[in-house]
Amino acid sequence: MEFVDSDDVKDLLRDQEITEVPSGEERVHMRMADGEGVVHLHLVDENCQVVPRDGATVVDVPKDRLPDVVEDIVHKLRLDQVLLIPVGKWRDVFDAVAFSLAGNEDWQEFDAASTIQLNTRDPLLCEPGDFQTFKALMRALVSDAEDPQQGLMVLTTTAPVLLEFVPDGAVRVSVGQQVLADEVAEVFES
Repeated sequence: MEFVDSDDVKDLLRDQEITEVPSGEERVHMRMADGEGVVHLHLVDENCQVVPRDGATVVDVPKDRLPDVVEDIVHKLRLDQVLLIPVGKWRDVFDAVAFSLAGNEDWQEFDAASTIQLNTRDPLLCEPGDFQTFKALMRALVSDAEDPQQGLMVLTTTAPVLLEFVPDGAVRVSVGQQVLADEVAEVFES
């Protein structure tokens, strides 16, 4: 896992028609523009109050299964790289998972090298060798996060796919092509 400069992903966001949407002073969400072939899903635990995006298909998923479902989507779409961007600052995320990931050697090695990035929202690039650490991060957020700004935006470098991982028990999914949306739907059919 390595941080990349925010400026390096501006073209990617523009190409995938993803815009940043400020929410209060501390949070920035991302939204994929509605358009032909764009499909929105809302994966949500029955106890979660997160509101789905207009027109989203709602799929019930237990909170503790959300990290598995995100991992299944990444594998189903055969993604080689994903970018993680915090809703707040990285410090919010790192503080939330510090206890749960204290025994995870890969995370601890990364954590020690990341202090300079904690007050940024710079994207974190994850490749297949990092996906287990990414899943451990999502599990820790589900377990320990207490604030919406501890959520993560997940996007890909190769396909128009945007996931908003809300630790309270939801994942908002936007897929920019019907073919990819059909593949994502297969995750829920199995």
